[in-house]
Amino acid sequence: MKKTLILGMLCIATIIVIAGCTSTMDCEPVVVFTNTDYTYDPTSVPYSSSHERFAETYSGSDLSIELRSDIIEVMRDKADNIGEDPDILYQCIVSTYPDWNVRPDRIPCYAEKCRYEGQTIWAIAFNRANSFDETSLSHYDLYFVSYSTYDTLYHAGCFGAD
Repeated sequence: MKKTLILGMLCIATIIVIAGCTSTMDCEPVVVFTNTDYTYDPTSVPYSSSHERFAETYSGSDLSIELRSDIIEVMRDKADNIGEDPDILYQCIVSTYPDWNVRPDRIPCYAEKCRYEGQTIWAIAFNRANSFDETSLSHYDLYFVSYSTYDTLYHAGCFGAD
């Protein structure tokens, strides 16, 4: 009985860490392979849960090259764990930034290997701040990046001031 209870508690703790925020409130991104075709409904990518956790955890003042690097390293590990090439995911993420060497205004929270317009893509969702003073990263960007060329095939986001 005690072994079962301990094992059950370990499973619950593992699920909490895999699904979202750790006890230090640093959120982990989601990386999945679905092969879903989003050609006819690109806004249906299910990133909102991950986006909401990141929005509640990070603010504009948290944005940094270091935070982005830490998150991407976790994403690379997760991609490798599901049998995907972490370097391709990395290059797809990098290709969405206009200047990789400046302080980012957004961080990735979700990546899904899927399909769009007949191509294999990484659908990558980001939490964004419109200024480094914002108290939440509640803005979003969604990029569909070609697995083979790293070209952005689709981009959506909240582009208003709110």
